[in-house]
Amino acid sequence: MVLSTPTGLYEGLATILGCTPAAVEKGFWGPHRHSYDEGISDRAYWELALPLIDGAEVRDLDAILPQLVAADTGGWRKIRDGAQAILEALAARGTRVFVLSNAPRSFADTAAGFDWAHLVERFFFSGVMGVAKPSPEIYARVEESMGLTGEALWFVDDKIENVTTASTRGWHSHLWVDDADTRAWLAAEGFLS
Repeated sequence: MVLSTPTGLYEGLATILGCTPAAVEKGFWGPHRHSYDEGISDRAYWELALPLIDGAEVRDLDAILPQLVAADTGGWRKIRDGAQAILEALAARGTRVFVLSNAPRSFADTAAGFDWAHLVERFFFSGVMGVAKPSPEIYARVEESMGLTGEALWFVDDKIENVTTASTRGWHSHLWVDDADTRAWLAAEGFLS
């Protein structure tokens, strides 16, 4: 949620599944989403999630799986204007920006096509890494991959458990509330004026 808020995600999936957006939202974030973020296949996730979506009408999962995946990944691609403005301001100052996201492999496969991808030096997606936040392992792997210690990293996340884990590794961490709050924190840290 730090960079994007799902746009039409639940409505799009509801249209495919023949149920309500509220039913989709409940099942979508059910107990299997974390496993999806850790790398289980698209098909495995939807096999587990569909029974949790009240009213979903699915006769042939394989036939609609590409539509489900496209609706899911598409719902997150658009960055909020405020978040884009922050990334643009950081880029203008020459600040290196990395994205560490809990997201399935199928989402990672589309990242290069984001219209804001040029503002990010590198993406780290949990579905590709096989481990998700808040596991300390994912933070350690980012540090190792970048050749940096936690003290050299600033981190923004919308989940307190992710912020807490990053903080315990020495990362300068901030709980995202909204874009204005994040901009103020980055300014206080010396990254924005």
